[in-house]
Amino acid sequence: MDEFDGLGRSFFAQDTCLAQDMGGRPAAFGDFASLLRDVPPTMDMKEYYRLRAQEYDGIYQVARREPEIAELKAWLTAHVRGRSVLEIAAGTGYWTAVAASAAESVTATDLNPEMLSVAEKRKLGPQVMLLTADAYALPHFARRFNAGMAMLWWSHVEKQRQAEFLAHFTSRLEAGASLLMIDQIYTPPFSSPITREDEWGNLYTVRTLASGIRFEIIKNYPTDDELHAAFATVCDDISVMRTKEFWALSARVRPRAL
Repeated sequence: MDEFDGLGRSFFAQDTCLAQDMGGRPAAFGDFASLLRDVPPTMDMKEYYRLRAQEYDGIYQVARREPEIAELKAWLTAHVRGRSVLEIAAGTGYWTAVAASAAESVTATDLNPEMLSVAEKRKLGPQVMLLTADAYALPHFARRFNAGMAMLWWSHVEKQRQAEFLAHFTSRLEAGASLLMIDQIYTPPFSSPITREDEWGNLYTVRTLASGIRFEIIKNYPTDDELHAAFATVCDDISVMRTKEFWALSARVRPRAL
C-alpha cells in the first residue's frame, strides 16, 4: 500500500531538498521535524490503513498514472494467468480484481477487515476468497500456491524483517512459484517527503488523512540492487521493471532446503 496524491499536498510544497538516486531511493532528506508535530505516536500502520480504507482507492484515480497503471495491470495479468494466487496486503482489492480476471483462484489476505470490506463490494467472483490474516503469521492452507503477490506492501516492510517476511510468505508457496510485487518509486514533487531514517535504514514519512489525523509511517524506496539482494535469499530469476512512479518485481521461488 502506498502514498496518496491530493491529500497532504501542503507537505509536497516543502519537498525542496530531496534528491533521487538512480535506483529510485531518496538520496537525501531535509529537516522536516515540524511535520511530526501532533502526530499521534501510538497510532500504527494497522490503524492508519483501517482509517484510510474508504479513501484509499483515490491513488488509482490520478490522471498522470493511468498509462503506468495500465502497463502494470497487463504485466500482472500475464504473470498470474491460470495460477492459484496467494495475495498479501490485498487492501481494497484493487489488484485482487486485476489478478482475478486471469488467475485460476486468488486467496486475498489483509490484516484490516475494514480494507477487505471495501474489496468485498467489488464482487470479485467465486474464484476469490477474502481472508483476514497477518502477513507475518499466515494460516496453514490446504495446499501451497503457485503464485504469490503483494502490491504496494514491500515499502512498508521494515528492513530488519524483510528476510523473516519473505521466508514466511514463500513457505506458503510451491517451489517454482512466481513471486510478484509492485510498489512506488520516490517521485518529487508528488511523494510525501521523508522525515527521518532509523538505525536500520528505514525511511519514514508523515501522512494526513481526510479527517486531519496524521501518522508517521515507514515508506522505503529500494534500489534495484537492494531488491535483488533481499529476494535472492529465497528466489531465483529476479527481474525488476521500472516505470516513472512504480517498480514491479517478478521472481521464481527456490525449493526450500530440507
